[in-house]
Amino acid sequence: MAAIEEPEAPEAQARAGERVAGTDPVTAVFSRRVKPGREADFEDWAHGVIEAATRYPGHLGASVLHEPGSPYYHVVYKFTDRDRFRAWIESDERNRWLAEVERLTEDDPDLQQTTGLETWFDLPGPNGARQPPPPRWKMWLVSLLAVYPLVLLFQWLLGPRVEGWPLPLRAAMFPLVLLTLMTYVVMPVVTRLLRRSPEAW
Repeated sequence: MAAIEEPEAPEAQARAGERVAGTDPVTAVFSRRVKPGREADFEDWAHGVIEAATRYPGHLGASVLHEPGSPYYHVVYKFTDRDRFRAWIESDERNRWLAEVERLTEDDPDLQQTTGLETWFDLPGPNGARQPPPPRWKMWLVSLLAVYPLVLLFQWLLGPRVEGWPLPLRAAMFPLVLLTLMTYVVMPVVTRLLRRSPEAW
């Protein structure tokens, strides 16, 4: 699965954003159904709009999600907080990019915003439909099971090698390694597996 994302109408985004604390990191998924034969053009467009988003303050990363064989593409943006995310989605530059994509797609834009643990679980399914996150206790349990082996490996492999480092550097190394692996390696695999077996939730 690849990765992409984009925003919806500012009014809908604003309503959804009101539930998010202003200082919480925001992950937003913009989903579109691409016209047959325009997939390559849409991917070029997606990489262009992502590159534009990187120039805005608070941008943490972006990617394009696409299940092989599905007409739906999803652009995923991550920003440090709601206000900086809204500065991007309400910008003239973003609106120009949205105007360009209309000729490549068959439906209206759909935007989803999540914060906290939900950012690891709440992603669109292959048919473009939103799959609500599982109950918080299940998210906590799955996260715990994913974090524990990473902590064990960190203590075993890296702990002895950084033992002589100053405490601030050692303290910074642990969350840097752990959160990077959880966000970009472990949880994407876990959520894909769980979406294939929704009855497990």
